[in-house]
Amino acid sequence: MSVLTEEKLGTTLLDFQSRFNNHGRVKKLLKKWNRMIFMEATDTDRKYTMIVSDQKMTDVEEGLMADHSLNDDTRIHLQADEEILVQIFSGKYNPATAHIDGALAVFSSDQDKVKLEAIAMVIWGL
Repeated sequence: MSVLTEEKLGTTLLDFQSRFNNHGRVKKLLKKWNRMIFMEATDTDRKYTMIVSDQKMTDVEEGLMADHSLNDDTRIHLQADEEILVQIFSGKYNPATAHIDGALAVFSSDQDKVKLEAIAMVIWGL
């Protein structure tokens, strides 16, 4: 397994945020879809939070943020090794395949899982 730095995952997530926010087709998918996405690297214990609100990703922060405007139904929790998270958010590993392979755990409603897969398909052309 390669050694990853916090900088690499953070940089990958910021790049993903830019792609996410600058993709017109993604915005169409996000109508009335406000979510807090928690990511947990199971091998390094690093945690990140992404906030999707008003058809854009407004925040990418290290740690688990508290946003009291969102309830349990609007939270998504992703767990994987850090390298897997980097591969997923850089478009090198399809998140649906990672989930099927057992490399990614996704705790959310089935509707949110479908939405996440659709976003990945649009952004990465999967």
